[in-house]
Amino acid sequence: MITFNRFKQLFTHSLIATSALTLVGCAQPLSTSKTSTYSNVDNFTTPFYQHTRPYTQTNPNKTGFYPLGDGQAALLARLTVIEGAQKTIDVQYYIYRDDATSNLLTWYLYQAAERGVRVRLLLDDMQNRDDQALASLSAHPNVEVRLFNPFGNRSFKPLSFLTDFDRLNRRMHNKSIIADGVFAITGGRNIGDEYFSANNSVEFGDFDLLMMGEIIPQVSRQFDEYWNSKPATPIEALVSSAHEPTPEQLTQWKQAQLKYMTTDYARSLKNHPMVKQLINQTLPLFWTDAELLYDTPYKVANSKDNQLLHKLSEMIAKADHDFFLVSPYFVPTEEGAKELAQAAKNGKNITIVTNSLASNDVFAVHGWYAKYRKIMLEGGVKLYEVKVEPGQKTKHKWLSHSRTSLHAKTFIIDKSKIFVGSFNFDPRSAYLNTELGVIVDSPEFSGQVYNQISDSMLKEAYRLSLDENGDIVWNDDVTGKQYTSEPDSSMWLKMGAWAAGVLPIENQL
Repeated sequence: MITFNRFKQLFTHSLIATSALTLVGCAQPLSTSKTSTYSNVDNFTTPFYQHTRPYTQTNPNKTGFYPLGDGQAALLARLTVIEGAQKTIDVQYYIYRDDATSNLLTWYLYQAAERGVRVRLLLDDMQNRDDQALASLSAHPNVEVRLFNPFGNRSFKPLSFLTDFDRLNRRMHNKSIIADGVFAITGGRNIGDEYFSANNSVEFGDFDLLMMGEIIPQVSRQFDEYWNSKPATPIEALVSSAHEPTPEQLTQWKQAQLKYMTTDYARSLKNHPMVKQLINQTLPLFWTDAELLYDTPYKVANSKDNQLLHKLSEMIAKADHDFFLVSPYFVPTEEGAKELAQAAKNGKNITIVTNSLASNDVFAVHGWYAKYRKIMLEGGVKLYEVKVEPGQKTKHKWLSHSRTSLHAKTFIIDKSKIFVGSFNFDPRSAYLNTELGVIVDSPEFSGQVYNQISDSMLKEAYRLSLDENGDIVWNDDVTGKQYTSEPDSSMWLKMGAWAAGVLPIENQL
């Protein structure tokens, strides 16, 4: 159990003291130079280090972690570690939106820089962003912003694919935050309203870990490797000029955040159960062995440099009796589907939870996954597809970010080891994108997650099976209804998914 008062105080302060924050800015000249910097800083005097030391000393060579299973807790944890940092904050994401929760998190980063914290922000360049806004943030003397594998055409990025497709098709999918070299958060979430239960039209079911202890230096080394790599480009090299926001802009920004903190969503944060646990000093931590797995940043230049895939494959092959997978994008390939089916025939309990066609707007992914369902079901693999939320509106796009109700990426081996990270079980994660994740060796935690997901599947997912004719049927075990075609999906959507499964695009999914 975690009982350090300082962390509790910082957490509470991050919720109620926003109005007390002040802004001071200093001009910074334009610079396009790139200097290598590293995470190793003297953090022995920081409150984070001092208040976690009793726990790390009690659990030497172990990692303590707290699961962030819902969106509000995930946002609260991020705001807390940013608010409490005194030395360094490193932030690394694939998607970092320009919406309410993203702007709030950026505000906290700016405030950290104002009190002297060094902030390094590394973002993949796939998402369209305002380069000038990022340059203004980076102009702060304590902030550096770098874009990973940037596009040459800053006005209309898709044009760059015409001449540089192979490079630009490979993206940094890693997600991490490290504060003072003491706390880290990693998992499946990007930064945006839909990941933090703040979007009225869709909410992603996702999963992160708040961690301390033995694994933190590994997360920091991973960040340094990406930050200092050749594909990581300072934002100043991509814009014509950079200057800090004007006092008027800062005042407007501050007022916007203060207004947001009075919304129903922001007020509800203070009533989250995690707040009560911190106030009562009862936030539970699991202490166990953990290992960080990640691809090198140079996977974007060499598709064979897929270290994480090899590590995961080795671990899955060692499963004795049970393999439980949750993946929003699941494209096993024909070879993978046959291997899973054979493992089930050999007596292993194989369970796959993924999105249904209706809950997945990237129908090209579903089209290729659907080609292999029958192979797996015939072999005895248990397949579950998440239901679309009642009344939820989705905009189905060809290849885009997912707006589904499932975004978590995790698997459990023999109810004793669990992987949490950014890796989707599809060719893109395996061969094109860089990925990051944590293997936690804890039968207690693995069993807990296994049981929670198993219970939720009964009401939140369709169970697939084969009828007497060998055709796929979708079973709703809550209502007892059975469907003979993709439930909750229009004819046009079914046709689009089928057509996508015919096109030779599997290795891009």
